Amino acid sequence: MTLSYPDLDLTDEVARLRRWCETDIDCIGQAAMDPGIPEGTTVPALYTPDAARAFIRRQWQRTENGEGVSMAIAAAESDEALGLLWLGIRPQAGVLGLGYWVVQGARQRGLASHGARLAVDWALREAGIARVEAWVEPENVASQSLLTVAGFTREGVLRSFLAYPTRRADAVVFSRIAHDR
Repeated sequence: MTLSYPDLDLTDEVARLRRWCETDIDCIGQAAMDPGIPEGTTVPALYTPDAARAFIRRQWQRTENGEGVSMAIAAAESDEALGLLWLGIRPQAGVLGLGYWVVQGARQRGLASHGARLAVDWALREAGIARVEAWVEPENVASQSLLTVAGFTREGVLRSFLAYPTRRADAVVFSRIAHDR
């Protein structure tokens, strides 16, 4: 299975999902300052403009490499990149994984929940995907709430499923399927 970018940016009154631009390096710098983002992602923990540009180039390559689609979550009114949304191809046919983060100063504005709904609606309707799933640590109540707002259903807990550089963690599984549209 391959996944390409949507033909047009996905947008509503709150969020715009678009391709990353080299001018989005400030977003990567803000993300690098939040220890939780580099721990669970490929955001460089030590920010430099060159490291940020390399991160953005890796996001472009995800589609070319068949890994999925990585988009900037931007504020609809300003188009300023404030986060990331990733739809990653899982080994099971027709299944994508959802990942996201928003920089600390832009949280609680609905950017990630609106972005998740836009991306998943597109994937289930236009890209022919059957299921989109997200894995969240049990302590991450904000992320669990975000997924519920975005129309996901909580399915269960996978014990010691997530692997970080210095620890393992349980994962609460959420999903949306084509029938949920």
